[in-house]
Amino acid sequence: MFALAPLALAGCAGPSLLLLDNEDGSSEGALAVIDEKCGNPEGSTIAGSFTRTRLAGCTPRPKGVGEDGLKPDERSLIGALPPPPARFIMYFVQDTTVLAPGSEGMIEALDRHFKSRPGAELEIIGYTDTVGKADYNLALSQKRADEIRGRLIELGFPPEVMTATGRGERELRFPTPDETENGGNRRVEIIVR
Repeated sequence: MFALAPLALAGCAGPSLLLLDNEDGSSEGALAVIDEKCGNPEGSTIAGSFTRTRLAGCTPRPKGVGEDGLKPDERSLIGALPPPPARFIMYFVQDTTVLAPGSEGMIEALDRHFKSRPGAELEIIGYTDTVGKADYNLALSQKRADEIRGRLIELGFPPEVMTATGRGERELRFPTPDETENGGNRRVEIIVR
């Protein structure tokens, strides 16, 4: 199955739907088309990148068109879409807000990327590994997110385009048992949208 962003278009032959790749370029997932008047409560499932489906009648008729089969107005709409989100990950020394060796370069890469995306917003999310109590880790993850936010403000990033959140040991990048040190989980992820 392919998860794709739907793009509804109306043409002279009636409404149609065009499925695209996800923001990250993947094509997992599907879309259900439900019309209660047709007596099919489960609807019809449509999947596949660059699949156009006419929505007239009770039976959608999907047709793979590929990128080469796009209409000029579809190309124009796709061209106007914002760029996909970008992720930057920085790692930390255990039980601190000090960046681990090698993570400093991510701030420079983030700075270059951010400057190339006018109007972008940053979501800064701090995490910990599972060593320590959950409440302590939640506070430490917030301190890590706040530390990176502060550094970005010092570099000239506008504060109003950033949010900083700590999630503690939730959403581990590498699942581990409790009280397990893991440098891959001690991180801040920055999502640029």
